[in-house]
Amino acid sequence: MASKPKRQRIIDTESAEQADVDIKKKSSKKKTNKPTENMGEQSISEDWDVDDYRTEYESDEHWELRRSFMEAYKNRFDEQQLVCLAQTFVNMEFLGCKYPSETMHLVAELSKDIAEDFRRRREQRLKRTFVSASDAAEQRAKGRKNPSSNRDTTITADQSLATINRKLSSFGLGEPINLFQDLRFGKLIIQLAGGRNCLRNSCSLIKAKYDERVANPDLKPNKDDGSRYYGQEILINDEVVATGWGDSLKTCKLEAFKQALIVLQSQCYSYKINSSRDTIKVEKDGNGVKINVTQKSADNLGSSKLDESNKGYNIMRLMGWTGGGLGRLKQGREEPVGYLLKSNRTGFGSNNTDASADSFRKLIENYAQSSDIRDLQFEPTFSKDERAILHKAAGRFSLRSSSYGTGEDRRLLISKKIPPETILKEVLIHRNPKFCERYFVQVPTQKAHLFPGHAVDLALEDLSA
Repeated sequence: MASKPKRQRIIDTESAEQADVDIKKKSSKKKTNKPTENMGEQSISEDWDVDDYRTEYESDEHWELRRSFMEAYKNRFDEQQLVCLAQTFVNMEFLGCKYPSETMHLVAELSKDIAEDFRRRREQRLKRTFVSASDAAEQRAKGRKNPSSNRDTTITADQSLATINRKLSSFGLGEPINLFQDLRFGKLIIQLAGGRNCLRNSCSLIKAKYDERVANPDLKPNKDDGSRYYGQEILINDEVVATGWGDSLKTCKLEAFKQALIVLQSQCYSYKINSSRDTIKVEKDGNGVKINVTQKSADNLGSSKLDESNKGYNIMRLMGWTGGGLGRLKQGREEPVGYLLKSNRTGFGSNNTDASADSFRKLIENYAQSSDIRDLQFEPTFSKDERAILHKAAGRFSLRSSSYGTGEDRRLLISKKIPPETILKEVLIHRNPKFCERYFVQVPTQKAHLFPGHAVDLALEDLSA
């Protein structure tokens, strides 16, 4: 009996040793297989055309960089993997996108030489000869031209601004961006205001046909009790966009609108006004009209210093101005005079504003001719007759005016009519801070890769209207 366990231990030991030998053989086979796997990687198929992956919306500069990457590593990576790596590289280079650290390190290592060569060539293309502000002022004062300047090498302020505008209207130096290319509903832009009338109002701006009709009840199965559902269809240019069903006509109309809004927001641009935007508040008391801003901002009337976006700023820089107040000791004012405050023939700085019909009209005219896009909000201190004068003046200068509130809380809001297409260009392409502060924009799903910061869904606040 004692010998059996010993024999069992010997058998177990032998089997363990044999298993260990088998494991070593398998591991050695795996090691010997690695060279063959590498040989397989070297024989990747190159029988595909890189140019087939260019998209219609892609600028020349984007495609040039992506194409260079794919051609450089066409013999090292599988077709689909290389296309993904090339797109990742372009997104990192132009849009600043971030990916997992391993992916970013791999792309950075592969694109090192390509990126350096691309940046060097782009810098050479963008290089221009400018006349400095101080030199220009000195040459103008001496009444002679810069001898080294000529028509080919000198770029005027207007030309430089045109170059900047072209750069801002496209990614890189390619063709200007067509925001509406390949969109199902073309230039339809949804303004998320006015409740359920927003779709009809948005269609009317581009003269698109908007219609609602009763849906065919045969398209929906009957209820359990045998009765039928109510149905409503929404059409744009005679094309059914959405269909809603409900227990009543009211509920089916609401459901159809919700479905249509979801479809259109995914295939069209939409925007809404920021409810906490800055507004110019206008009040009247015994001393005249007082103008303030409801929220503190960089461009309010009290502290609106000039910056590089101002034409006067650029002109003064060309004349040798380096900033600060005017005068030998720079003792002059740094802020421009508020354009709305000057409504009569009194001197600048006078607080004695004549609260008459003519002064109200002049105030509206100054606002209409300015570049300010904020709203004018006239407080309840203005009488009914005065609001009527302001309404009439706003219509004269093609401004939008509307009153809200009742009784002693009645207020008048006057704003500028800005085309929706202009709003999209200023927010998405030019990134104008004034427009970005005032408007929220949602891009269609098809354009989300171009404007990833504007892919967040916007909601219509009032669906009951």
